[in-house]
Amino acid sequence: MSSQHKENKFSIESLSVSYARSQDNKDETMRPNIDHLIKKILVERRREKRKIITLGTFSLSIILFFIFITY
Repeated sequence: MSSQHKENKFSIESLSVSYARSQDNKDETMRPNIDHLIKKILVERRREKRKIITLGTFSLSIILFFIFITY
């Protein structure tokens, strides 16, 4: 019975290279695009302002309409 040398699949070199590659992939996929998020927030704020201005203008026009009708 001769013992055969098995290849070490858990060597430090292969582990560090595969770990580094997996970390690179995680950084690319998990990191959000900050510029895109800031732009999205600004667009949402503009939409809210537009809704408020439209609602205020509509309310003011209805109030003025009833004031002119009563006089």
